[in-house]
Amino acid sequence: MIRQYWRVFALTFAIMLVGAYQLYGVFSNKGYEPVQPINYSHVLHAGVMQMECLYCHNQAEKGPNAGIPGLDVCMGCHAVVKTDSPEIQKMAKYYAEGKPVPWVRIHRLPDHAYFSHRWHVEAGVACQTCHGPVQNMPVVHQWTKLEMGKCVECHRQENYAGQIHHPATFHEPEVTAAEVAEAPKGLTLEGAEEDPQWASAVSEFKKYHDAKSLSPDDTKVMLARLKQYQNDIYEHGRQYQTRGKNASIECSTCHY
Repeated sequence: MIRQYWRVFALTFAIMLVGAYQLYGVFSNKGYEPVQPINYSHVLHAGVMQMECLYCHNQAEKGPNAGIPGLDVCMGCHAVVKTDSPEIQKMAKYYAEGKPVPWVRIHRLPDHAYFSHRWHVEAGVACQTCHGPVQNMPVVHQWTKLEMGKCVECHRQENYAGQIHHPATFHEPEVTAAEVAEAPKGLTLEGAEEDPQWASAVSEFKKYHDAKSLSPDDTKVMLARLKQYQNDIYEHGRQYQTRGKNASIECSTCHY
């Protein structure tokens, strides 16, 4: 009798485990490949013709969302190019009627996470890093799971800055004389390491800067910038962020 109960329990647990895994796969959306209202070819435009992603998705360098191009962008070419194509004729009809194309969204992050395309475009991160080889996709699909683990894995790479050809200071603005004068007098990396209030700034500094390659004044200003960045985030919210292009993995960067 007991053996029979164990069999039922094991079977039930296995079913629940498989179900949970399937649900996890659904919510992760990896491989999601919806049918779109117009059969747009990234293989032709991004692959064969080698059009820049930002030509169409120009909002990616301006804000958090990459955006979908307006039909005026498409019709700039297709008012005269391949006008006999059934797919172009569909698009021309939407354009003539003043209606947007009802594209089906593929990539979506949960509401509790913040991602900015602009930060990553400015840092030189290729679109394919997250979206995969779109230029080779006959139908665009979600290439990878957009999960926290993938983000942190990328941000924690020790040679990440080197891979995208950043200078040693990771695109920090040049240090000014005014900043040197305003930074805490006598501030050093060694001293900051011993002060708990500077722990986060020191941690971030070590990830992206080589103290040996910086002057004492530059080191002092970099630490002061990182400390101010944390203060601004905690006291005022993300609209006051001044840090710029550093690839932070502090929790408040994405969850604020």
